[in-house]
Amino acid sequence: MEGNSLQFIADAAKYLSIGICSLVMISVSKWVAEIWITIISSISRNPSVKNDITLFAYIGAGMTEAIALYALVLAFMMLFS
Repeated sequence: MEGNSLQFIADAAKYLSIGICSLVMISVSKWVAEIWITIISSISRNPSVKNDITLFAYIGAGMTEAIALYALVLAFMMLFS
């Protein structure tokens, strides 16, 4: 009986951790949207800087998406371990 309740606690902690990883992925999607909104507004204000901003935009969006991918990999590792 004692080992069974410990297994339930371990499963609950695992699913809670997966939920936290999903919150990370949701917040990352918000920040990627903020990056693109800022880029669009910057280019609309000054179209001559499009080539300069585009490079930094892809780097910033890629780094932000990498955080979401790390969280997704961690969630899968916790789920299937």
